[in-house]
Amino acid sequence: FRVGDLVKLDEHTGTIESVGLRSTRVRTFDRTLVTIPNGKLADVRVENYTQRDRIRLLVTLALELDTAPAQVRAVLAALEEVLRAHPKLWTDELYVQLKAVTADSLQVEVMAWFETGELQEFWRYRQEVLLSFLDALEKLSVKMARPSQTLHLAPGAGAGTEIKPPG
Repeated sequence: FRVGDLVKLDEHTGTIESVGLRSTRVRTFDRTLVTIPNGKLADVRVENYTQRDRIRLLVTLALELDTAPAQVRAVLAALEEVLRAHPKLWTDELYVQLKAVTADSLQVEVMAWFETGELQEFWRYRQEVLLSFLDALEKLSVKMARPSQTLHLAPGAGAGTEIKPPG
């Protein structure tokens, strides 16, 4: 790695600020400065994010449990269409699939790669795509699930009464 590279050294992620004879300094995302003795660097796992040729988008969307199967199919197709329309998407490997049916949602997993190694550029692309996903869900009248919980009170405390939190 070189000065300016975005790296992960063990549990520290940040930008290399300096590489000296005795130590290397990393500026973290929280703006702290971590100094690591160079002798220790030989023993740590080093990930150099600057060397990436693309960055992965991996997101799970939780749809309301009562979404009809035809609507789920339409959502899968619409989300894939959003991805394929993006000019910086690497189209060789992507998927949009119904991943799981849980007690409170239908989980749709989306995985795709953007052809950029620049983190800020990826963040911009990710935001564009996520907003387009929300637009697609709105057009299809499909709502995102909200976590919910039902409490059943024990006898003597209002037997048979269900309390559901607002929302």
